[in-house]
Amino acid sequence: MKRLFASLFVLALVNISLFAYQFSPLNVTFEPSGGGSAKVYTIVNDSDSPIAIEVSAVKRSITIDGEEYNEDASAYFTIQPSKMIITPQSTQLVRVQYRGPRTVTEELSFRIISEQIPYSTGAKSEGEGQMISFLFVYSTSAYVQPGKVVEKVETTAAINEEGKLEIRLDNKGSVHQLLNDLSVTVKGNNGSTYTLTDEDMGAIKGSNLLCGASLRIVMDVPSTLAGATKFTPEIKYNYSWSN
Repeated sequence: MKRLFASLFVLALVNISLFAYQFSPLNVTFEPSGGGSAKVYTIVNDSDSPIAIEVSAVKRSITIDGEEYNEDASAYFTIQPSKMIITPQSTQLVRVQYRGPRTVTEELSFRIISEQIPYSTGAKSEGEGQMISFLFVYSTSAYVQPGKVVEKVETTAAINEEGKLEIRLDNKGSVHQLLNDLSVTVKGNNGSTYTLTDEDMGAIKGSNLLCGASLRIVMDVPSTLAGATKFTPEIKYNYSWSN
C-alpha cells in the first residue's frame, strides 16, 4: 500500500548530469474562498544548469485496500506559471489558486505536483550535450478546508465470505486522519480479546485515511477469538487535525 504523504520520486533517464531542485511547501491547506484560497509555492534551482519544470494538480483518492489513485484536477486550480525554465542558482514563485466550489462540507484532497521535464541546453561540442539524467517529481499534499472540522472514524469487524476476519475503518468525519501509532483491539462476544500486531495491520498503520474513505484489514481469525460470532473493534491512534 502506498503511504499517502508528500514525497519525492526520482525517475532515471539516460546521461550523466544531475540537476536537482527544491519545491515547497510539501503540505498545504487551502480555504474555499478569500485570501486563504491562494498559496505561493517556491521552486529553487540550486544547480549550475537551467531546468524545466511543470506544475499540475490532481485529485487524490484511495481504494479500500489503501492504493492511491489520481484524477486530473485542472478544473479546481489555476496555476501561474504552470510551465517554466528556471535559470541556475535562482528561485521561481508559483501561485496556486483554488477555483472549485466555495461551499465545502467535506475536506477535498489533492496533490500539487512539480515535475522536472527533459530539457537540453545544447551541445558543447560535437556529440556532447547537457541533458537531464534524473527527473525529480515532488508529489505534495494539498487539502481544501471544510466549513466545520469533524474528526470521526468508525470501525466494524466481521467474518467475510472467505472466512477471514475483516476489520473496516470508515472516515465519517469531515477531514482526513493520519493513523499514527495505530492500535486495534478486537473483542469477541464470548469474552475473548485480541490486539493486532504490526504484522497484522501491515501498511494500514500510519496511513492517511482520507475524508469519506475506508480502509480494511483482512486476516485469519486469531485462535483467541475462535468461537466468537460477533466482534467489536476498538482503535486508538495519535493524530489531531490542524491546518
